[in-house]
Amino acid sequence: MFKKHYSRFLSQLGNKLHFAAHSHHAWPDVSREAHLQYWDDSARLIDDKWEYIFSEVIPTAQKKIAELLQLKNEKQIAFAPNTHELLFRLLSTFELNTPIKILTTKNEFHSFRRQTQRMEEAGLVEITSVQADELIHDRKKWIEDLKHKLQSEHFDLFFISQVFFDSGLVLSESEILELVQAAPAHTTICIDGYHAFAAIPVNLSKLEGRIFYLSGGYKYAQAGEGMCFMVVPQCEWRPVNTGWFAEMDSLSHSKSSKVNYAPDGAAFFGSTQDVSGFYRFNAVWKFFEKEGISIPQIHSHVEKLQDLFLAHLSTTTLAAYPLLNTEKGKRGHFLAFDLGTPENCAHYAKLLKEKGIITDYRGQRLRIGFGLYQNESDVMKLIAECNVVTAVNH
Repeated sequence: MFKKHYSRFLSQLGNKLHFAAHSHHAWPDVSREAHLQYWDDSARLIDDKWEYIFSEVIPTAQKKIAELLQLKNEKQIAFAPNTHELLFRLLSTFELNTPIKILTTKNEFHSFRRQTQRMEEAGLVEITSVQADELIHDRKKWIEDLKHKLQSEHFDLFFISQVFFDSGLVLSESEILELVQAAPAHTTICIDGYHAFAAIPVNLSKLEGRIFYLSGGYKYAQAGEGMCFMVVPQCEWRPVNTGWFAEMDSLSHSKSSKVNYAPDGAAFFGSTQDVSGFYRFNAVWKFFEKEGISIPQIHSHVEKLQDLFLAHLSTTTLAAYPLLNTEKGKRGHFLAFDLGTPENCAHYAKLLKEKGIITDYRGQRLRIGFGLYQNESDVMKLIAECNVVTAVNH
């Protein structure tokens, strides 16, 4: 039904099946024309292209993101080539004369984990982290313990994923709201929404103005690299890590001795970047809107494929290993299996790849992702190959 929209990507894959949509999602065909349009606009406009990009291209992306996240104020959405840049810019809003006290989990993506770990080595932050895998055993207790920690200890920043990259476990909107409401006003809150945005339905309307929200176009938004964003609470922000885009409106006539910032989310903009990702993003979601393809529809399609796979799981060698995100409605767009050791996981993924099935793994966890460019016959082939793959040692 949907595979026809991905003919260029799928033709390059040949007989291989890509079940790593959570890592590098295939791009719809319309994104190629959009990519070329960026080149043509650059040739046509040359120096004037930035005026066009900031008056047309970026506002179009902001408006669509706000619509997808059910936000009222699209001007509070800032962009950068990657979430790491936005994250570091957020961290630079804190005074560094004392360590930034951070509450987070042991299950955050490498951009956050590596950066804050290095900053802790340098004495710039103090990290308190909890194990998100406990959600598997007792969600209510885990949420209550985290709320108690937020209320009983002082934290400058609370950073947590909406969907955890290493397990596919999902924090529901009501659970996130509970945590946000429990946090004191002085605690800055940032939600990593990369594995949620454009995959599962997300409604930030009750959180707008209170949280930072990070995501981008590389995964489920199907626009590729180079277009990441951060929803910014409305305030006069002055990040130390800053670039000329953050003063775009007043750059030509600014004479102030003080560094100026845009009065909205653009205060977190950086500097010159490749904006082809914006073109791809705008084209993809304009096409989806025309075709009547919504995030709830995408999510429903993926859940049906996951259900089909799980219905036949007992016939595969994967059945011998724990599935981390078992509960429907509380898992992202990939299934995560704990294969015991990183070596076992690498071996299993390698055997699948030799069979033409592309998956990926993080540590000892095999991730199998589902997307619009797959159908039931693809899933049945995956099941067949998982059945014949040699079981790894326990």
